[in-house]
Amino acid sequence: MSRVLVTGGAGFIGSNVARMLLDRGDEVVVYDDLSTGREELVDPRATLVVAGLADTAALDRALAGCDAAMHFAASSIIAGSFSDPLGYVENNVVNGTRLVEAMRRAGTGQLVFSSSAAVYGEPRVVPVPEDHPKDPIQLYGASKLAFEVVLGGYAQAFGFDSVSLRYFNAYGPADLQEPVTRAVPAWVRAGLRGEPLRMYWGGRQRRDYVFVEDIAEAHLRVLGLPGRRVYNIGTGDGVLMLDVVAALGTALGRGLEVEDAGERPGDPMRLVADTSAIERDLGWKPRIGLAQGLERTVAWYRANRELWDRGR
Repeated sequence: MSRVLVTGGAGFIGSNVARMLLDRGDEVVVYDDLSTGREELVDPRATLVVAGLADTAALDRALAGCDAAMHFAASSIIAGSFSDPLGYVENNVVNGTRLVEAMRRAGTGQLVFSSSAAVYGEPRVVPVPEDHPKDPIQLYGASKLAFEVVLGGYAQAFGFDSVSLRYFNAYGPADLQEPVTRAVPAWVRAGLRGEPLRMYWGGRQRRDYVFVEDIAEAHLRVLGLPGRRVYNIGTGDGVLMLDVVAALGTALGRGLEVEDAGERPGDPMRLVADTSAIERDLGWKPRIGLAQGLERTVAWYRANRELWDRGR
């Protein structure tokens, strides 16, 4: 049994990972300032610390006795990185470094970092391997990549153990992002409200959708690995956004109206993961296909409407 600090554990992926850690018997300390996270998503079995990463005293107390940390706390809306690039660097790079320094003070042995396929930019090769050139096309991806470089420096200078997991398109229950910019939660909400779905780029983008519980399982697999490692997290199968809409219509049980939203800056047209490295090293493979994942996602939104449809 491990004691694990989960920063951003009141958010989408962090809350799912925290629950699965608790299910297998680990102790979990959720560290979240609730600026975007939701207390309703925090498993009651976890210890919740409401504080930011700049609060070094609170961070030091929360890390006491922790064997590892999983780091999800970040500015994650791509559009926001266009309007506030400095804020994204401050939160995603500087605050991440504050966490690593606090871990070194506490003797906490390993960090698992929630990174992103946005570090690659517009792929030159698809599926995208981990050693693909890194050329982010917005400050969100650049800030994720910058912190990965910081972790590499800590590995060389101090022997600090860390794993970066580069997610491709995460989706699933408990995605309460506000404002909603990710396609699946936006489309599920619109579909349940009977509203048209806003689609960018005519639905011609090809994406790699990976269910949140498969992502969480990858985090559990890498916990305790020594050294500095980087893995892609996806399915290895691309799907057109038009086909995601069709699968969502099946999950909702009706046809969906689509509204053309034009183009959106910061979006690569093709983004599919090469996951052979984590499959080879750890035997991890996603188990939940898109149809089943969307069915489970729709069921969660239907059962938890009070969390996302307030005032309607």
